[in-house]
Amino acid sequence: MPFRYFYSIILGLAFFNSSAFGFQKQKNPPTAEQAENWTRIIKEEDTPDSVKTQLYLQLINFYEGSEEYENMSRQAIDFFHYPTFLDSSNWVKKSFLEKALSYRNQIEDSLLLGNLELKIAGAWFNLQEFDSAISHYTRALEHLDENDSLYIADTYFFRGQAEDYQGNMLEAMQDYQIARDIYESQGDEDFANYTKGGMAILFSKYGIYEPAQGIREELVEFYKTREIEGDLGVQLYNMAETYRKMGEETLQLQKLKELESLIPFEPEDFYLEAMTYFSLSRYYGEKNELESQRKYFQKGEEVKDKVPQNWNENGAYLITKGLLEIKSGNLVQGKAIAQRLLELSASKENMDHRIGALELLEEAYEKSGQTDEALNALRQLTSYKDSIFEANQATSFAYYQTLYETEKKEREILRKNLELEDLQTESRFRIQLFLGVILVLIVGGIIFFLSLNLKNTRKAKKLQEEFSQELLKIQEEERKRISKDLHDGLGQSLLLIKNKVALNQPENAGEMLDTAISELRSIARSLHPMQLEKLGLAQALINLLDQIDSETDIFVSHEIEPLSKTLDKNVELQLYRIAQESINNILKHSEAKAMRVLLVQQENHIELSIEDNGKGFDFSEKYQDFHSLGLKTLKERTASIKGTMKVNSEKGKGTKLSFLIYG
Repeated sequence: MPFRYFYSIILGLAFFNSSAFGFQKQKNPPTAEQAENWTRIIKEEDTPDSVKTQLYLQLINFYEGSEEYENMSRQAIDFFHYPTFLDSSNWVKKSFLEKALSYRNQIEDSLLLGNLELKIAGAWFNLQEFDSAISHYTRALEHLDENDSLYIADTYFFRGQAEDYQGNMLEAMQDYQIARDIYESQGDEDFANYTKGGMAILFSKYGIYEPAQGIREELVEFYKTREIEGDLGVQLYNMAETYRKMGEETLQLQKLKELESLIPFEPEDFYLEAMTYFSLSRYYGEKNELESQRKYFQKGEEVKDKVPQNWNENGAYLITKGLLEIKSGNLVQGKAIAQRLLELSASKENMDHRIGALELLEEAYEKSGQTDEALNALRQLTSYKDSIFEANQATSFAYYQTLYETEKKEREILRKNLELEDLQTESRFRIQLFLGVILVLIVGGIIFFLSLNLKNTRKAKKLQEEFSQELLKIQEEERKRISKDLHDGLGQSLLLIKNKVALNQPENAGEMLDTAISELRSIARSLHPMQLEKLGLAQALINLLDQIDSETDIFVSHEIEPLSKTLDKNVELQLYRIAQESINNILKHSEAKAMRVLLVQQENHIELSIEDNGKGFDFSEKYQDFHSLGLKTLKERTASIKGTMKVNSEKGKGTKLSFLIYG
């Protein structure tokens, strides 16, 4: 719809006494001073919504006329966050944002462009146009870079919600998981919990109730501990709704009463307060307790007008209102509300509201004696529930439930292992100190002898480590020299031979020399990875894996993050050699069909892991069985850069090598 259409709407809504606000139609272009005055008026609490909307429009037009497109964009984003009661506000907000985005070529700030796309997506989301919202969330990701990690997490989180409402459950769960992992890696506990709440809603929607309630119980305990009433109330409300779907009426009422006891919420949340009363009204309606049903519905009615929302399109409200009409004997009104809800659920593809509408219609038809219509509504309801819940519960969501639980356990195991290592290190230190004190008290002479012996042992070990490190450096220098000689010497000679032969055009000679030159350069690259110096560790590993993927039948996947911190050249080289040797072992010995490489940079360490699904081998981590020459080489390379190596392998179940480099 053209922007000028909304401009005319806003002008009609914004008619006011201009002298009261110091604002009037200007014959001349506005000045920067006037723009500052408009900004001041917007911030005043007693300024009407219609006036603020008009002032935002004036500011956007002012910055557009001044060719200050980034300031224009910031005003549009600011207006998006402004809570207005105007019915057309979502359309107006979207139009302001699109007007700003039309100057995308003049906006250099990529984060601002990503934020514009993010807010337009939010406007479409508020209009329940989820396809358009998903499209703009995806575009936002194209503008954001790796330094905008929290914005990226927000985009995945909100896109997951849109995918959820659109019925794209696999895509929604994937987006939620990505958002959760980013939030946790950035230490954003609040939004990590919001994402977990979204995952719980997704599980609940498709009948996977146990993990949904498990997540919520965890969140409830967290919010109770932190005394965060608003988020606690949301989780209690969602738990009550899930218990209603499960038929657990006692637990449903328990959660609703616990939620009611928090009213008034701190900070104020009139929407949650209204929905609490409507949920209690629906509960008592389904229990045929008409007096309590009416009482809570009236309470909700008194609160809902404080919320800037079109309640005639709120499915939960319509279900509650329709149920009250039917229980009160107003069957015609009840049917009308149910039909309205059915139409809305079809246009917005909301499964819960469609089910609620069919339940209302079935009860209304039955009470009015229209048995055929009641039976038809019941059949539609049963068929719809079977097609949605049983199919998804039996297939895709069973897999994602398992995936979620598996990832959760893996993260917990990794955390416990790190804690255990710290405890073991601390315990060893304490034991050594205790024994030292005891031995000093027993006999000084023995302690002196042991101390001297320990000192010599440590010195020898240090010399051995220094020797090993120096040997590795010498090896790499020699490889580098050979690589350069092969590439610059013999390679150039072969190229000259090729050109001379090409002039005489002997059959197949050019092709043979091409092959020789290619093999020579491949040998040079294996002796010393020149691309490591030019492109860095992450890109060098990606190129190595791409080469393996194209030249072998093994399926190769990877998750390699660009490293934000500059590493020592020796550390980069050793990590590359570790990956190279590990992959060669897979290709030579594992008989694997697939392998996966992970490179992640955490706050205080770098993790490199190489995993395959090959035949595996016997290995006891308890006794640190590194007798294999290949494993011993890997261990020495890891030790040379002050890292730790872990091996997890079992016959028939593949192998996983993990390397943690600290510093």
